[in-house]
This record gives sequence, structure tokens and C-alpha cells, in this order.
Amino acid sequence: MTHTLCLAAGDILRALRGAACPSSALHLYSLFRLRLGPSVPPDFAWSAAAFALKPIAAASSLPLLSHFHGHLLRSNLLAYPHVASSLLRAYSLLSPPAAHQLFDQIPPTTCNIYVLNIMLASLCRSSDLGSARAFFDDIPDKDIVSWSTMLTCYFSRGHLADGLAFFRSVTFTTDIGVDGVMLATTLTACTSAGLPLPFCRAIHGYAVRGAIPPSMHLGTALIDFYSKAGRLDYAARVFALVPHRNVMHWTAMICGLASHLRNNEAVQMFEKMCQRRLQPNEMTFTAVLSACVNAGLVEKGREFFKLMVDRYCLEPNIHHYGCMVDLYAKAGLLEDAYEVIKTMKVEPNVIIWTSLLAACKKSKNFEIAVQGIEKALALEISDENAGLYMLISDLYAMGGRWDDVLKVRRLMDEHNVWKKRGLSSIHVHEPQDLSSVVVR
Repeated sequence: MTHTLCLAAGDILRALRGAACPSSALHLYSLFRLRLGPSVPPDFAWSAAAFALKPIAAASSLPLLSHFHGHLLRSNLLAYPHVASSLLRAYSLLSPPAAHQLFDQIPPTTCNIYVLNIMLASLCRSSDLGSARAFFDDIPDKDIVSWSTMLTCYFSRGHLADGLAFFRSVTFTTDIGVDGVMLATTLTACTSAGLPLPFCRAIHGYAVRGAIPPSMHLGTALIDFYSKAGRLDYAARVFALVPHRNVMHWTAMICGLASHLRNNEAVQMFEKMCQRRLQPNEMTFTAVLSACVNAGLVEKGREFFKLMVDRYCLEPNIHHYGCMVDLYAKAGLLEDAYEVIKTMKVEPNVIIWTSLLAACKKSKNFEIAVQGIEKALALEISDENAGLYMLISDLYAMGGRWDDVLKVRRLMDEHNVWKKRGLSSIHVHEPQDLSSVVVR
């Protein structure tokens, strides 16, 4: 009889594990509890609770999560680390204060390294850096996740020098084996900060010496770094050495080629990727469409945009629409460009209108321009896009609408466009002393 019940419970557990919505998860969980009653084996009980928590947390409903939390307390299921960590993770995303309160209530015997790491991640997202570091220092047996979480916290808050010093302390003062994820985090921060090539290559050298393969995260970070440093030859070498290339590696390489105007190569690499039955993502299409814009490949761009929607069922975003408008506009296909704008499922921004109107001015096509001018003026135009006023003024002048020219000039006076366009500012930052934290 017990064996039969366990088999039935196992079936429910499998269904619960695949539940996508909270209502079905709660229904299956209730059925599971009713089927086994008080004789639920501990492993089955905490597994069911942990599986149910995933869709409940994904629903982003704090009342629902609190309700299930009450059940876990009454059932004494919070004594199991897997349940406590799952609940803590859910609270940390929905309500950090509630997560902190829950952590204080978890029994010390339940606070294993998984629970502590989730709490550390919550503090890194929601609290000041000092509080996160103090909590990190108090973790007794830190693992690679603990160190990686704290390292990411430093970099995400802009503390580059402190983050590099922290990374150096991992390599020199602990027995923790630095992995590809930690190296990728460090390299990405260095690349974003624009550190010189030798500094960043030292991180690559560390990976080579440690026989750390260019896996998903590290391989992508290395390709991105070498591409941004102008060393596409090194980027291609890393790409060739990646053992199991996925969409991120291909996308990073396509982005690198497109950013250096090697547009035909970017298009060829995209087509090769599709031939290998790898599914491109939104970023991949942004990169290859940008390459089509730069090279003036109208038919290719049209083909790829259709491919994205029809074959890969991806919803175009503002970047994809912007590429298509720019592609048609630069080719003088103003009616096609305006048709893209009219059929967009998102609101066109200042950049898209500027692209269309600039092409209208170049082609001396006032008929299409006048349809977009009023919509462009209705947008909130930031200082960096203030040149749009001058463009619209020129278009009105081209169409002989001098009263409208005066209106735009008054708008320019109201927004101090003349003054802002005549000024430039140079921001001087004190350089951080990184000499003591170079990876050796």
C-alpha cells in the first residue's frame, strides 16, 4: 500500500515539477498532500514544497507567496534547507525587507551555504555595499558562489579598483578555484571601463595558465573584449577554440564584425550560424541588421527581418525597427521606411524619427516628412537629440512653410537649443590607481 502511494505521489511530483502557473502548482500540491496525508515521507514533502514555490515566485504576487509561507511554517517545512532557500530567493526578488526578516527566522541548523549565498545576493541587490561585505565576511565556509556574488556586487556598483583588489585576494589568499564565470565577470568589468589591452589580456593569460576553457561566459566575454579592443584576429582565435559554441558566442562574433564595418563577413557568419541550426536571439538580429544597414544590403535586411518574425517567432523591438527604418531611409526608400514606422508595435523614438526626417531632407521629400514632423515634435526631446529641432526647421523651410519655421525657432529658444548646441563639456575623472591589483 505504501509503495503504491509513493508511486502515485511520484507521478504528482513529476507533474508539479513541470507546473507553469501558480494555480496548477497549488492544485497539484494540495492533491499531493491529500493523497499522502500525515504519512508524507520527508524527502517527498520538502521536494513538493520546493517545486510549488517556483511558479508561485514567478507570479510576482507577494500575498500569494505570504500565504504559502504560512503553510510552510505550520508544516515545519522551513527546517529543510531547500525549502528555506527557495522561499528566501522568492522573497529577495519580490520584497528584500521580507527576505531579511525571513532570514532572521530561519534556524541556524538550516542556514547552509546555499541559504547564505541567496541572502548575500539579496543584500548585494538591495543594501549598501558595506552591509553586503560585512555579511560576506561572516560566512564561515565561503564557496565560489559566495566570492563570485560579492565580486559582481563591486563591479555592478562601479567600484572597479575594489573589485579587482577583491579578485586578487581570491587568487592569492584562498584555495578557491577561480572559474570561467568569475573570470568573465572580471573581464567584462574591465572591458566596460576601457582598461588597456595588456591589462585585460592578463586575465586571459590567467585562464590559459589555469587551463580554464573558454566556455559560455568566458568565451563570450573574451570575444567581446578583443572585438572592442580592435583585435578581431584574437576574437576569431578564441571563437575557434570554444569547444561547444552556442548562440552567445556566435552573436558576440557577429557584433564584433559589424562594429568594425566588416559587414559582409558578419552577414556570412550569421548565415553560417543558421545553417548549423542554432537559433539566433534578439541581439543576434540587431547585430546582423546593423551590418545590413552599414553595407546598404536592403534585400538581405528585408530577408533577415522576415526570418526573425516568421521562422524564429521573435517579436521585433525598437532596435530592430530602428535598423529597418535606417536601412530603407539610407537607400532612399522613404515610403518603405515610413511604412515600418506605421506598423511598429512599439512607439517610435526620437532616433527613428530623426533617421526618417534626415533622409527626407536629403531626398527633398517634404510630403513624407510632414507626416512625421508633428509626431516627432510631440515627443520629449532630450538635450542630446536637440538637433532634431534644426532638422525640422530646415524641412519646413524646404516646404515653404515659414510660419512653422518660426514656431520651431521659438521652441528652440524655449529649450535653449542654440546655447546647448554651441557648448561642449569635458568631464575629467580622477584615474583609479589600479597598479596594485593587476592580475599576475
